Amino acid sequence: MIFTNKWLLSLVIISAFTLASCGKKDQAESAKADTQVVAKVNNDEISIHQINFQLGRLAQSGQKPLNEAQSKEAAKQILTRLVDQQLLKQQAIEAKLDRDPRILQVIETSKSEILAQAYLEQLLSKATKPTTAQIDTFYKENPALFVNRRVFRLQELAVNVPKDKYAEVEENAKKLKNINEVAAWLKTQNYPFNANSNVRAAEQLPLDFLKQIQPLKDGEIVIVQTNQSINIVHIAASQSMPIARDKATPIIEQYFLNQSKSALAKKEMATLTEKAKIEFVGAFADMKKGQPAAPVAIKKSDTQSSTESNGVVTNEAPKSTQQVAKTAEADKSKSTSTQSNMDKGLAGF
Repeated sequence: MIFTNKWLLSLVIISAFTLASCGKKDQAESAKADTQVVAKVNNDEISIHQINFQLGRLAQSGQKPLNEAQSKEAAKQILTRLVDQQLLKQQAIEAKLDRDPRILQVIETSKSEILAQAYLEQLLSKATKPTTAQIDTFYKENPALFVNRRVFRLQELAVNVPKDKYAEVEENAKKLKNINEVAAWLKTQNYPFNANSNVRAAEQLPLDFLKQIQPLKDGEIVIVQTNQSINIVHIAASQSMPIARDKATPIIEQYFLNQSKSALAKKEMATLTEKAKIEFVGAFADMKKGQPAAPVAIKKSDTQSSTESNGVVTNEAPKSTQQVAKTAEADKSKSTSTQSNMDKGLAGF
């Protein structure tokens, strides 16, 4: 009996210590949680993690790094916005907007997009960097982008005419040479066109287009035909601005990374599509799994309006030559998706 009483007493003491320990642990966790809370809005709390998350997004947006004082000020601004957001959210819930079918659809769509993007980012993190040999080869094989790099001032005319008029326009453009004379002739023929003048470095041009104008001298004209228009480009001036091998390294690395990511994404989507059971029904029953829909051709308006751009009198037309040239390159190479970045030029670096 004495032994039993001692055992019970020991059990009570151990239990008391255990409860005291748990109580201290709960208090510590509660204190920790309190330090993480930076604001209370009615019955809702805003934590330091929410502010840090927004600060992280701010850093990823490409802005210059903030010093300590700027970070504190930015944190205060973020917190103010979060408080406003929480107040509005509470009102939305009170108004039962969180039960509105349209709102629920938007929430579900956003959730799907976020999860899909998260998976894609996780997948693309496996993209590999190029070797030194690959960088050297790319640098040597693309002198127009590096050793012989030029910055061009281009005057462009995008002429919106039927294809059976392309030969006539091209013949007269080559004959006249002067871009202002070409613009004047187009106006006399009532051919709608758009004039544009801009400065473009070699890496901002589609690669095939760059190969066309690289050998040309200042003052010469090059003509590009697309499905939408015929484009007359005049090299008003250019300047040699080469990029040294060491300066080119990060640019080329990023290009290869983009290519690797593109290939990974394409391969993953092909695999997922192949494994999945996908069925189109109703109005979309004619669609097939893995077959992209054909692009819709949108006819441009032929409405004319006189404008003046950089001394060139023009008729209004749909696109600048630069935009059309990029479209032409994309159309030409759409069967080779891993080349898409290069086809649009290296501006994506």
